Amino acid sequence: MAALRISSVEAMSNETGIPGLAGLGLLSIVLILAGCSAIDDVAHGSAQTTYPNAPAFEKDHADTAAWLPADATSVTLVSSTRADGVMTLAYDSATAPEGCESVARQSSPTMSIDTDIDVYATSSVLLCGQWAVAHEAGQWLAWTPATEAK
Repeated sequence: MAALRISSVEAMSNETGIPGLAGLGLLSIVLILAGCSAIDDVAHGSAQTTYPNAPAFEKDHADTAAWLPADATSVTLVSSTRADGVMTLAYDSATAPEGCESVARQSSPTMSIDTDIDVYATSSVLLCGQWAVAHEAGQWLAWTPATEAK
């Protein structure tokens, strides 16, 4: 039986060659690493995407945040992978969103994004449709659904 195994391994290495086996191993590693982000999205119930600016964001999410200023940069969207519509959006901008009203903050984001904004120290937010938007020193953090919209 052992002789049969050895001859099988020798036959396989002779047919595929060492470069073929190495390529197969590399392909396996790439597939595993690519699959990790998909598994992470499912495990945490969220997916994060980053865009360089507002036009790039709007290309993929035209109806998501119509109030997003045209000069927005470093746009990061974290959205729920569940069918609950929960999203958090962070971006940099010198311009405030238009068509929004200032209201007392009643909610906070349920999806986290690394920003310098302390939402819990913020007493008021801009209400932009279903989004609550907080800002501090050119950084903006928005989340939906916002309790303020009800």
